[in-house]
Amino acid sequence: MKTWLKTTVFSVMLAGLGACQVQAQAAPPAEAAPQRALPDLPIPDDAPEADAISLIPDAEDHEIWEHFLNQLTVRNVTRPQIYPVYPSAERNNGKAIIVVPGGGYMFASIENEGFPIAERLAAEGYNAFVLKYRTQPTSVAPDAFVQEMAQVFSGLGSRELDAYEPAVDDLRLAMEYVSAHCPELGCEPGSAGLIGFSAGAMSVMQVLRTPPEGVAVDSAALIYPPMTQPVDGEINPPLFLAIASDDPLFQQGRFTLPKAWFETNGAMEFHLYSDGGHGFGTLRKGTSSSSWLEQYVNWLTLGAGSGK
Repeated sequence: MKTWLKTTVFSVMLAGLGACQVQAQAAPPAEAAPQRALPDLPIPDDAPEADAISLIPDAEDHEIWEHFLNQLTVRNVTRPQIYPVYPSAERNNGKAIIVVPGGGYMFASIENEGFPIAERLAAEGYNAFVLKYRTQPTSVAPDAFVQEMAQVFSGLGSRELDAYEPAVDDLRLAMEYVSAHCPELGCEPGSAGLIGFSAGAMSVMQVLRTPPEGVAVDSAALIYPPMTQPVDGEINPPLFLAIASDDPLFQQGRFTLPKAWFETNGAMEFHLYSDGGHGFGTLRKGTSSSSWLEQYVNWLTLGAGSGK
């Protein structure tokens, strides 16, 4: 049984996006929270929970869905799943893209970095799959969780970040599942595109270094990844990279990642925005980074993901 909590965050400030200060309103006890078959929007009508595909079917489910940082998130995930968002039959181009939200491996940013991207890709003809991967354990109580998050983000841009291997393994499982079942899911077998955000981008980077056997990567997109970590992997698909110059991760690594990629693998699409901070996703508007999604879709459809 899922636990449903409502958390309202009154203020969020990442001082230079290097420190996280949040205040949370106490949530009602988990047992008093209403039980629902689905979280509130933005889970789309065409991707209900019944259609979620479990990657480890027998795993116990301890996840908590809640509103955190003014967005719908899920944490304490122990049963990884993919949520398919399909294009119309008329627009289906036969290609699959797996969307990997961020959240510091402590939660999955389903609303900011998940379903809106999948819906936009489906509108363009792609079979999109939002990955809900295993996350690190966090306190059930919202106020304790907020303190844990503040501690994690307080050093953003001042230390090296490590991938969470269970989450990386879940991405490999998702790639294998989508590749193997693509005929029944409406897409071509043997390959998939990847787009990852922050921690999700780290998972994509790890998969590019050590991909699962028998699955090609059509395209890869890294949205505000760690910039200190070159991707010196086994495969070099067409790459889209986007980050803001006021993101602590860019200030930490600057051009290390794109420079190494260009020297090793060649061309890429690289967007460095003047503002947007870390985690701009689809919800943060009013900055130059707000155009990233349409630029990514344009890049896909004009070549990288179109088979041209």
